[in-house]
Amino acid sequence: MNLQEIPTIATADELIDRALRRASRVEETVRNTDYRARLTAVRKIHSVADNIANPLQSYVKVFPSFDNIHPFDRSIIDLTVGVDKLRKALGAADWARKEVLMIGTKYVPKARARKSAENTMKIMSEAYTKMTNVIRQISKHLDFLISARSIFRNLPNVNTDQPVAVFAGAPNVGKSSLIRAISTGKPEVKSYPFTTKGVSLGHIKVKYDIIQVMDTPGLLDRPDIDRNDMEKQGIAALDHLEPVIVFLTDLSGTSGYSIDTQKALHSELKARYSDYNWLDIYSKSDLDPEASLDYSNAISVSVMDDTGVDTLKSELKNIFFE
Repeated sequence: MNLQEIPTIATADELIDRALRRASRVEETVRNTDYRARLTAVRKIHSVADNIANPLQSYVKVFPSFDNIHPFDRSIIDLTVGVDKLRKALGAADWARKEVLMIGTKYVPKARARKSAENTMKIMSEAYTKMTNVIRQISKHLDFLISARSIFRNLPNVNTDQPVAVFAGAPNVGKSSLIRAISTGKPEVKSYPFTTKGVSLGHIKVKYDIIQVMDTPGLLDRPDIDRNDMEKQGIAALDHLEPVIVFLTDLSGTSGYSIDTQKALHSELKARYSDYNWLDIYSKSDLDPEASLDYSNAISVSVMDDTGVDTLKSELKNIFFE
């Protein structure tokens, strides 16, 4: 199961309410009142324990193993929710599962040993209280898992066996607009920096194949240690996916970042990923059609009048499939 397919996770109150509701349906029809109370209590304790422990076990199992997960996914998990925090929350859920089952195992013999219906019900109530208190202790951890699931559902499902092109550049240079123009991806487009809050994915169909095109948050020319978590998501894609890099430079002066600043970022990434295939794009060419730099084989592109859009798609197809 991938990160985007993690099923619904219940809150502590929902987990408790569901377990108690299901246990309330348990009935025995034995005539003897005291014996009926013992049989009913045993079954109800088992029911509550199982209906709490089984979902907790499923929550732990559906999250991916950190030993087997792709390095890109691991980096994205760490940047969005925190690997250590996720480990702690999953560990708390597994601890609670074991505690609830242990309480059930401890209280079933006690319920069987009581002679009167009244005392049996007291034991059952005590077992209920202890089990539900355990779940309330991990309430914040369950809330964290719910939040993590919500975040993961919005992450791109990158197929590491298929070609991927990562669009990089300074903030507000037009990456998101270009992704929308050439692929199925629909990243948010706004006219201010850092619109892209995380990586997103689109696809270009090439007969029976697919090219994945990834939008990344804008990067600034600075050491990784100084980059924010949004920038680090883009760096993670470059580090771990070994993509074709499509680098956008905005020569129109509308991005808010000088050409020198963009050139410095270009130089940094070019040196860092010197073994990667690279495509240079002059974006927003409709605003300054004559602008260019000394980048070889650069493509001037404008999503406003479709200049260069088909050329870019053709270049990507040539890189991956010819």
